[in-house]
Amino acid sequence: PLQNAVIVYDSHGLIVDLVAENEIDPLKIKRYEGIICPGFINTHCHLELSFMKSKIQAGQGLHTFIKEVESLKKPNDDEVLEAIETADKEMHANGIVAVGDISNTSNTFVYKANTSKIYYHTFLEIYAFDETRAQTAFERGLKLQQELREFLDDKIYLQSSITPHAPYSASIKLLDLFTEHAKKHNSILTIHNQETEDENLFFTEKKGSILERLKSFGIPTDNWQAPGTTSLQATLPHLPSKNKLQLVHNTFTSQNDISFAASYNQSLFWCFCVNANLYIENKVPNVNLFTQNNCTITLGTDSYASNWSLSMFDGVETSHKHFPQIGANQ
Repeated sequence: PLQNAVIVYDSHGLIVDLVAENEIDPLKIKRYEGIICPGFINTHCHLELSFMKSKIQAGQGLHTFIKEVESLKKPNDDEVLEAIETADKEMHANGIVAVGDISNTSNTFVYKANTSKIYYHTFLEIYAFDETRAQTAFERGLKLQQELREFLDDKIYLQSSITPHAPYSASIKLLDLFTEHAKKHNSILTIHNQETEDENLFFTEKKGSILERLKSFGIPTDNWQAPGTTSLQATLPHLPSKNKLQLVHNTFTSQNDISFAASYNQSLFWCFCVNANLYIENKVPNVNLFTQNNCTITLGTDSYASNWSLSMFDGVETSHKHFPQIGANQ
């Protein structure tokens, strides 16, 4: 980065020059703390969970993390909305100009529509591992999408998709509903992928903490047969092959998974939230493997339930610390 350089911009805010400080009349120079860089795209966040900041202990693993998210007492609506506003303003102050935001509720809709300066694409996340609940669950997604549209007016930046949560929380019947809807509307999709080792164990051998968690939630699993492949290879064939699809986390994704995915869908985006992975399980994905395969990579913060900050720059620094061979420009 250049030190003590002066950015020259016109009346529209367009940068027209970059000059040394001694070349400009000192009275015309405005000084700011920080750095200037292109706006960051936070491709994975859960803004509605901002009230969980510092409420879940780091390093307990995803199984415990999900149980704590489910059991954490929700504060009153004012506290939830205040946390949403604080988190949004923090992201904007940290140079984030656009967010791919996961929503299970309508809590963020009014703020996004009326106040935020950030471009949001809202992923309306639906889950139902029990196939008998697939239609009802998907209809909830349609209802949420219609509710969001009531705030749209001419605000084209408030776009949305109905999207699955994770392979272990969607039956094949529900995945088929996502696919049908996505093809019809050319939707962008996202799904949490291979965040833990247990996810692959569940799909290969029907064992592990995910199976126990489903049982503890009263979700029937007796008639479900493990496909005998990794979760990614079991799930992708039930999602559209031509729609843009973002896979989030990918902590336990192998070379075989990457090759399989690339052969199925040419419009894949691999999202890494390294600080969140460290927060939840103290593990990081093998980002080098994805760069070696020329994968299209994005970065996200995840939510305040699983991060110390909502700063893309913090995520970049952490990624560079663990993978120093990936240059700063890249």
